[in-house]
Amino acid sequence: MLDPELIQHLSELTAQRDRHHLISATIQAINKLTGAKESTFFDVHKVRHTDPKSGLVAQKILLVEPLDPTGKEHAVGTFPDIMNCLNRRSHTTFPPDNKQPLTRSVFPIIVDQEVRSIFFHKTDHYGQEEKDILSFALKIFVNMEELLKTKDQDPLTGLLNRRSFDETISTVLDQCNHNPKGERMPAQGACLAIFDIDHFKKVNDVFGHAIGDEVLILFARLMEQVFRHNDRIYRFGGEEFLTLLVDADEEKANAALERFRESLENYKFPQVDQVTVSIGYVMVNESDYPPVLLEKSDKALYFAKNNGRNQVCSFEALVANGNIANIEHAADDIELWD
Repeated sequence: MLDPELIQHLSELTAQRDRHHLISATIQAINKLTGAKESTFFDVHKVRHTDPKSGLVAQKILLVEPLDPTGKEHAVGTFPDIMNCLNRRSHTTFPPDNKQPLTRSVFPIIVDQEVRSIFFHKTDHYGQEEKDILSFALKIFVNMEELLKTKDQDPLTGLLNRRSFDETISTVLDQCNHNPKGERMPAQGACLAIFDIDHFKKVNDVFGHAIGDEVLILFARLMEQVFRHNDRIYRFGGEEFLTLLVDADEEKANAALERFRESLENYKFPQVDQVTVSIGYVMVNESDYPPVLLEKSDKALYFAKNNGRNQVCSFEALVANGNIANIEHAADDIELWD
C-alpha cells in the first residue's frame, strides 16, 4: 500500500499552476519525505561575456535561485559540488568530510540534453530510499514543468504569455515587495513596462507575415539578452510585450529600458533592417493593484507613441511634468485577479 504522506505530497505537486509554486512544493515534499537538513533549487544559465583584458568572448555558467526575489547570481565555481555534477552530467553524492558534516546530493535536471536546473540536497542520512524519493519527485517536477510551459508560453516566441501574467502577477508582485527574510523591500523595488513595436503593421504589409513573425522572434531573443534572468518577460499578443523588472529603482529601470531601446534601434533585422520600439513604464507601488499598474504603464506607452515613438516614457515623470493626468481608483472600482 502506498504511503498516505507520499500520496498527499504527490497530490500537492500535481495541483500547482505556476513554476515558482511547483519548485516550492517540490522542495517541501523532498525535505519532508527524506528528512533533509537543507535543499536548494538552482536554475543554470550560460552567459556570453567579453573578457575586459583580452577582449575575447567566453561563456560562463551562473546559478540563480528562482525562489529568491532578488535574483542574485552565483558563479558556479563557488559551489564545487555542483561544478563536479555539471562536469559529470549525472546525479552525484558527496559523503561527509571535515568541512562538510552532511552528505550532499546534487541532481541535475536535464532537458533537451542541456542541464537546465540543479537540485542541491543536504542530509545526515542518505540511503537508497532517499535516493529513490529524490529521483521520483524530480521526475514529477520535470513532467509538471513541461506541462506548465505548454500552458504558459507564447508558441511563437517562447516567452511567457498573457495567461501566465494574469494567473501569476499578484504572486510575482508580492515577491518583489518582500526580501527572502520576509521584510518589506523599498516601495519602488520593481517596474512594470509595456513595449509596442513601432509601425509593425507596415512590416507585415510590406514584407509579409512570415517576416513579421521573424521580427517578433528576434525581438524576443533581444529582450532575453538585455534583461536579467530574474526579470519576467511576456508577449501580450501581436507586437505588444511586457516585462517586470525586479530589484530596480527608477534610475536602474530607466537605464535598462533605454539600453534595450538603443540595442533594438541598432540591431539589423534581415530584410526589414531597422525596427524601433515605444516603451511606457510605471514603478510598482505595493498599494497599486495589477490592473492599475497596467493602466498606468499603458498610458505612458500611449504618450510615447503619440509623441514621436522610439522612446521610453515614465508614468511618474509624465504626471510630475503635467503631460498626463494621474490615475486614481477606489479599491471597489478595481477588477481583481483571482
